[in-house]
Amino acid sequence: MKQPKFYRSIRKSSIAWESFCLALIGVGFCLAHGYIEGMSLHMIKLVVGVDALEDFAAIQAREVIDYEGQPAVPCWTRFQPKRADEILSSQGSLYRVIKSRIQCRQRILGFEIVETKSHGTRCKIMQDPEIITTVSTPHRPFQGWRYFDDAKVPKDRGVFMPGLQEGKPPAEMEDDLRAAGLL
Repeated sequence: MKQPKFYRSIRKSSIAWESFCLALIGVGFCLAHGYIEGMSLHMIKLVVGVDALEDFAAIQAREVIDYEGQPAVPCWTRFQPKRADEILSSQGSLYRVIKSRIQCRQRILGFEIVETKSHGTRCKIMQDPEIITTVSTPHRPFQGWRYFDDAKVPKDRGVFMPGLQEGKPPAEMEDDLRAAGLL
């Protein structure tokens, strides 16, 4: 079958092809079938009752379980994301907000729907136990989780190592130092 002329001309230009693909059939289909590369879809969720990244890491270390033969940490939520396949195919991460600041992320390994007696149907977001620290970025509180586009994510700082964070300035001071050009 011969392709239409506009299709052949659009296919030659990568940017035009991506725009055409997004407009015609949507981001999820394009990502899943490899038409668009480099875009990732992530999730963002608050961490409640934790004052510092060190405390969060200690909690995460206690909750490690086996997930399909690899270590994973569950994060419970009420509903599975409708764009779960897109998150998994783009190797998305779960970004965490601690004390109104995005401070870290963990790669999402999968999603499981679980029926519990006390809470009914719930979704387990299975995450890599490795915590990757990010540039501390302010973020307003919200309920539940949200999708988080690749364009908005803060830069990675490296893998979190317990006990090695003590020499770093507090997040608020870090923002001031960065604004002054010292970081």
